Amino acid sequence: MKIGRTWYAAGLLAAALAVLLIGWFVSGWADVRARQNTEEVTPVREAAARGAQLAHELRAELGQLMTREVERPYFHYQNLFHDPRATGTVGVTPSPLSTGPADALVLGYFQLDAAGRATTPTINDDVPELSEPRRLADNQRFRAEVRSSLGRELAPPERAPGGDGTAADTAEVTTVAEVSRPVAPRTQPREVPPVQPQVPKHEAQQVQIDPNSYVQNWNSNTIYQQYRNDPGLESAEAPPRVPDVATPEVKPVGKPVGTPVARPTIRPATPTRVATTTKPITITVDPLEWRTLSFGGVSTLVAVRRVDTPDGALAQGFVVDRTALTSWLAGRAGDAVAELRTGDDAATEIAPGWHLEVSANPRALARAAESAAAVATRFLLRFIVLGVIAALAAGLVVLLVSRAERLARERSQFAAAAAHELRTPLAGLQLYGDMLADGLGDPQKTRDYAKRMSEEASRLGRVVSNVLGFSQLERGNLSVDPSVGSLDAELRSLAERAEPALDRAGAALALDVAPELTAKFDRDALARIVGNLLDNAEKYGRDAEDR
Repeated sequence: MKIGRTWYAAGLLAAALAVLLIGWFVSGWADVRARQNTEEVTPVREAAARGAQLAHELRAELGQLMTREVERPYFHYQNLFHDPRATGTVGVTPSPLSTGPADALVLGYFQLDAAGRATTPTINDDVPELSEPRRLADNQRFRAEVRSSLGRELAPPERAPGGDGTAADTAEVTTVAEVSRPVAPRTQPREVPPVQPQVPKHEAQQVQIDPNSYVQNWNSNTIYQQYRNDPGLESAEAPPRVPDVATPEVKPVGKPVGTPVARPTIRPATPTRVATTTKPITITVDPLEWRTLSFGGVSTLVAVRRVDTPDGALAQGFVVDRTALTSWLAGRAGDAVAELRTGDDAATEIAPGWHLEVSANPRALARAAESAAAVATRFLLRFIVLGVIAALAAGLVVLLVSRAERLARERSQFAAAAAHELRTPLAGLQLYGDMLADGLGDPQKTRDYAKRMSEEASRLGRVVSNVLGFSQLERGNLSVDPSVGSLDAELRSLAERAEPALDRAGAALALDVAPELTAKFDRDALARIVGNLLDNAEKYGRDAEDR
């Protein structure tokens, strides 16, 4: 079976179109996947970048907190304290920590002695009215939790006596001397330069303090109670009596959260000249260190330092409020989800054993997934639309090829038919011409031979006219000149001219046309049409019984 050009063209176009579409789909889908991956990982990358930034900010925040607390004197961790700058005076004042932490990240301050006894600056066991009243229940719970969770873990071991600032050295400092002469009362202690030396931060400090200040800080509650109960202080004429303040049992204090409130008035002691030893007492304060401890059954960040005094070692520090940290992170995490985790991660470490884990918000991930799906949808729609357009274009090309092939086939058939039509009149012309030229045939029929030659010439002219008309029709320049005329008269005239030839061929022509029939027509075209019809009828009806 011979395959036509249309099928060849269809196959080639289908193969080319398939290759192009497959290549476009493969490369385009790879680009889609890359873009989808970019869309999907963008929230994760942004969360990671935000996590690193948040970790940096939180490290800075905790670093500032640690810097402030490193500079805090050890005696601030008790409810009452004596300022060492008020040299030569007797009197105590509430600790800055007695009303609760000023920093929102601190849950509370505490102090532990070697026996594991816990105190907090917001609670004064000896003088309950000095305790922070507004959050007393919370402060008591905090102290109880410090005792149960941190007491055994952080209680400092007993230190052997001896050396500078030890208990042996304090034998000289057991009392405060009597007043040598009365002086005007002061409401504020005399300002003198701080006695603490300048030392590098986050390193152990050797703090020297005068014995009078040390004794008053160690016995701050006793000082307060004696002065509060001494009626002699109510008389301006009688000089106040300075009590003996022999070093009693250790009674340090600590503190949790609270809001500054009105405190009981503490009458400042009347300044006195105090007999002191020439040798100051040395207090060793270790640097604060971050530790991860269980507090309330939850891993918690705790800052702890050791303080060595002549009367024993103390553990001081503060507990970081994990809830406040979570709120701090939530306010700065933006669209990400930030959580504190235990464990090491150098990129987001905020303290030893703690790191920040930041993940993309589920809503952001959902939006990224929708955007990634939209990328694929847009590509598929574009691919389908353009694929359909390309398939339609290929179909049109195949259709054009098919039409061209059909026209070529029709042209070939027409050429063959035209050649056949030309051969018949030419054969007649040649036959009758040869007979006339050679004097053959019946001399009486010479005119008949001439008529037949004329008829064959007319048929030949019609064939040539048809070929020319077909050629003009293909080129699109075939023109007609129609005009209104008598159609029955024209048909009768054409029939009369064709009738002799049909009679000689043994065919009869019967004309049935309405009289006075008018129409708009081209006479030449009508003559060609009628001539072709009669010729075909005569040729294809030769074997019919009724001609």
